[in-house]
Amino acid sequence: MTFDARAFRTVLGGFATGVTVVTTRFEGELVGFTANAFSSLSLDPPLIMIAVGNTNNSLEAITSSGIFCVNILSAEQRELAQIFATNGPEKYAQFQVTPHHTAATGAPVLDGALAWVDCRVQATYPGGDHLLIVGAVVALSPPPDAKPLIFYRGKYRVL
Repeated sequence: MTFDARAFRTVLGGFATGVTVVTTRFEGELVGFTANAFSSLSLDPPLIMIAVGNTNNSLEAITSSGIFCVNILSAEQRELAQIFATNGPEKYAQFQVTPHHTAATGAPVLDGALAWVDCRVQATYPGGDHLLIVGAVVALSPPPDAKPLIFYRGKYRVL
């Protein structure tokens, strides 16, 4: 069967996902990017998985620091998702105006996130044009009763 990249994207865009901003701290710099390639992996031990594009500016910071935080965005954080979805380091200036704190690893936790999962890199695996990163969960915050931001058919949406 033959299909093109556009058809592949269209089909996979029919799978609704949550929206996250993955953050880290490396050599004093805060970096992050919007991602929907995130999933739980194991309950025992608690592990999660993210996929980071090989050309993503944040990839080296995550793999070098060995830490990251997955910030699960609420419906009110659409603008934040759009800012961190841009290419280039200028998006990192957003940390100057976005309230945040740190948890166990020192990676930034975005205030107002629906929930967050703070991790240490446990393993990495090549995955085509992405790197799959397995994170060992060291801290987390359960979601309040709020609406999540989701991504479906190429657009941000709210349940």
